[in-house]
Amino acid sequence: MKGRAFTVARALFTLAIALAVGFVVIVLTEEEPLEATSAFFLSVFTNTFYFGNLLSASIPLIFTGLAASIAFSSSSFNLGLEGQVYLGALTGTYIGVRMGGTSPLIVVPVVLLSGFLSGALVAGISGLLKGFRGVNELISSLLLSNGIVLVVDYIIEGPLNDRPSGLAASTSLGKEVILPRILEPSSLHSGLFLALITAVLLWAFMFRSRPGYDFRVTGKSSIFAYYGGINVKAVYFWSMFLSGGLAAVGGTVDVLGVHGRVLRGFSGGYGWNGIAVALIARNHPLGVIPAALFFAYLESGAQIASFEAGLTPEISRIVQSVVFYLVTAEAVLSFMKGGRKVD
Repeated sequence: MKGRAFTVARALFTLAIALAVGFVVIVLTEEEPLEATSAFFLSVFTNTFYFGNLLSASIPLIFTGLAASIAFSSSSFNLGLEGQVYLGALTGTYIGVRMGGTSPLIVVPVVLLSGFLSGALVAGISGLLKGFRGVNELISSLLLSNGIVLVVDYIIEGPLNDRPSGLAASTSLGKEVILPRILEPSSLHSGLFLALITAVLLWAFMFRSRPGYDFRVTGKSSIFAYYGGINVKAVYFWSMFLSGGLAAVGGTVDVLGVHGRVLRGFSGGYGWNGIAVALIARNHPLGVIPAALFFAYLESGAQIASFEAGLTPEISRIVQSVVFYLVTAEAVLSFMKGGRKVD
């Protein structure tokens, strides 16, 4: 318990430093720093529209944070989250359009499952290549992701394009597939509950099941796991499989709850921010929730301040980068001192 409390305190200290850096940047760059600071840090809590949009923005980050955490916890490194999010959104949209008119109780689970499988199968390829051929999953997942983004862009602008709309977007989904809204007129939707339930289930899997134990032991030392009788190759595959599936569900849920169709580039940053979320959470599934909320808070605060106080949205990127570098540097220092990874 003391170790967990220390880890939480350490993460909070990191976030506090990042917010302090954001405050300093605002003071140095804005003509009216008090107004800009208030807009950035406090405006999101002033009404339900802003707060609902903050929660909505955290939903895909929870899924990609969980996706990154399960891979990292198993000594696998999935850098293809961005493409998997994109592919899951496209697959789910296609299935949803094809099943138009079907009962929501049937079509929504099918759409989510199809999205999950699309990302899971792609990421599973990297897991298989690592386990049986020793191919670096960092490179294979990243290359596959880059190729997927180009293919999905082609499909959106070609076979599935909604030409009457004049947009680089797919055909719209029917109303029966769209997830119910909460806190209207914000974009918050019932996908939030799915994200929270997924985090709890992943926690139970990782810390209350034998396969989860195998994942964590392999993440600590694959050699120890191998001589302990754990099928390390299977762990590599299934960790990447689940990681890709969770990322893809994040894209599918975002389409079902917010956009109603796949827009070109809608997922920009979800995958990479999910990696940062997992790092802040120390790969703990329940820790992903507050970490995702923090990143969504930065994004929402920057957007609100941009039109309320003229603050450039890039301020959130500065704070996010500070968080990322602090967490990464801490991991490197811990490895150099103790010869082991941060939990």
